[in-house]
Amino acid sequence: MPVSQVLAIGVAAGLHGALYGAYKDSPHESFLPRRFARELVFAVVAAAFLSLSHLGDGQTPFVLYLSVFALSRIVTEFWKLFVRVEPQDGFRIPTQIHSMGHVVHNRVVRFALGIGFLASIYGMGRLFAFVSEGLPAWAGGLVFGGGIGLALAASGAYKDGLIEGFYWRKFLKSPVFGALAGLVASVHTASPVYLLLCSIGGERMINELLFKLLVKGYVPGKFRSMTGPFEHWMRRRRYFLAPYAATWILAVVLFFAM
Repeated sequence: MPVSQVLAIGVAAGLHGALYGAYKDSPHESFLPRRFARELVFAVVAAAFLSLSHLGDGQTPFVLYLSVFALSRIVTEFWKLFVRVEPQDGFRIPTQIHSMGHVVHNRVVRFALGIGFLASIYGMGRLFAFVSEGLPAWAGGLVFGGGIGLALAASGAYKDGLIEGFYWRKFLKSPVFGALAGLVASVHTASPVYLLLCSIGGERMINELLFKLLVKGYVPGKFRSMTGPFEHWMRRRRYFLAPYAATWILAVVLFFAM
């Protein structure tokens, strides 16, 4: 696939994450162009890396779309949890890595925990590849998707559950959506690396759409306020919906354009 096409996929994947983030956070933080651009940059860099390194060779556009989105989200989470320093006064749930609700401020410790975060993703990928060896493609997709979904649910329960409580319905969303994403990805690829990335990307896309964006009155749990001080963005943010929907339509089109 030409580099230009992979980069275009990167732009679309970056827009998907940027538009969602702008929609949910703008009433609370206003629209922040630097954060919108950050998602685009991370996604385009990820797409360029996969193309120029030839690691994406042989994969379909659909797989690359989900994988680039997943990589950009991994980098974003690494940046927010383990590198970025920002005031935590306005947040109910800390946006930086925390232990039992207490923010970890030591930068060396934070970065070391971040390396552990990345290593855990790699380790789970190797584990799922071992468990799914010899299984049919669809079963392998379920192993990768369900496994990484369970890991996401456990990390979310630790990060958020200690503050807002534990709910089985919320916990089970990630394993279910992850398994669905892995099953869908198995139609396009048998690569363990890309099954893992597609499961991560697909789980996030489905979860954010069904249980956050489409839920009337949803407010990200990290904020203390239920309304947010930037009321004008409650009206303006609707302009993000059409291009966000277009990125979903693109994903569906790419799935069927095998």
